[in-house]
Amino acid sequence: MTDYEFTARAALFAGVVAGSLFFVVPTIEIFRRPNFDIERHAISMLSLGEGGWIMKVVFIVSGLMTVLCAWGLHQVIGENLAGFTLPMLIALYGLGLVLAGIFDAPAGLGFPAGTPIDQQPVMTTGATLHSIAFMVAFGALILSCFAFAWYFAIHGQLALAALSAATGLVLPTLIYLGVSSTIAPGLAFYWAAMAGWAWFGVSLLGIRS
Repeated sequence: MTDYEFTARAALFAGVVAGSLFFVVPTIEIFRRPNFDIERHAISMLSLGEGGWIMKVVFIVSGLMTVLCAWGLHQVIGENLAGFTLPMLIALYGLGLVLAGIFDAPAGLGFPAGTPIDQQPVMTTGATLHSIAFMVAFGALILSCFAFAWYFAIHGQLALAALSAATGLVLPTLIYLGVSSTIAPGLAFYWAAMAGWAWFGVSLLGIRS
């Protein structure tokens, strides 16, 4: 393996590190932050109030590492359709995460501390941009599941292809169930985020040039 190939593989691994960061820190913050209720509050709301800078850093750093991972994907897969499509979608996912860290989620429903429990989320300009960033990120992630499924299928990695396709169906289902309050919204969004990162990490380990 040349130094350049090692660098590309290291960049690819940045996606695994980003997923680990996004899993560990918010999970700790859920229990650490006063007034936060995972059943009612989306984890992106952890970027609000005192100590919110921690979640902001998680969004931005994990997003930048995901963009770096996209570059690694392109280098490892090569100059072909998959080498363009997969990195483009992953880069959009990373960019959405960075923007979600820059623009705050709307305050409401008793969080952050001091917010009235009956206050509905206030959609300021920043909150609207955060929501758009969320849609860009999750939309790109869902599409990438099916793009990876195609990539793995043509490489004969059928288990990973099936896992990718299944994840692409599970993520929007969880989001819909959360938005419709069929299940607790905060839990639905948390499970969707973690399922997406788990799938991403496993998929990166299966990438072949």
